[in-house]
Amino acid sequence: MEVPEKLEFLSKFIKKAYSLKPNRVVLEFDRENVRELFKLLLENLGETGFYLAVIEGTDFPDKNMFRLDYYVITHPDREVYVFRTWLPRDNPHIDTVVDFIPAAYSGECETYDLLGIVFDGNKYLKRGFFVPKDVYEKGVYPLRKEFKLRKGV
Repeated sequence: MEVPEKLEFLSKFIKKAYSLKPNRVVLEFDRENVRELFKLLLENLGETGFYLAVIEGTDFPDKNMFRLDYYVITHPDREVYVFRTWLPRDNPHIDTVVDFIPAAYSGECETYDLLGIVFDGNKYLKRGFFVPKDVYEKGVYPLRKEFKLRKGV
């Protein structure tokens, strides 16, 4: 699958494009390009031309990777695009976009708190955003596959 015509301006950053299901196109990119990718979205679609709806992290310990998905909805057509990148579990860092995409705030903070993915440059990251104190004080990240919920954590 090719990069959708509407987003052709992102072609230099997209490594792979495929359809996940109707109305859901996945566009994979290298983590080093996250800021440039979102800046181009802003420049080409404008502040009201898209919305960053969700940032979702998934743990794949068998691959020693985290998958990070940014769900973007374009306007006015309401097309859903999943901008996907992969991070190594032993160095889960990616640059923040919160300084120019304020909607990234809760997604970056939640993903950090639950998986330990660090969004470099986000001064708001802290443990306890979603995770209760008794969990984060033990230094565990509840959405990592090795975490087992047990009495007393």
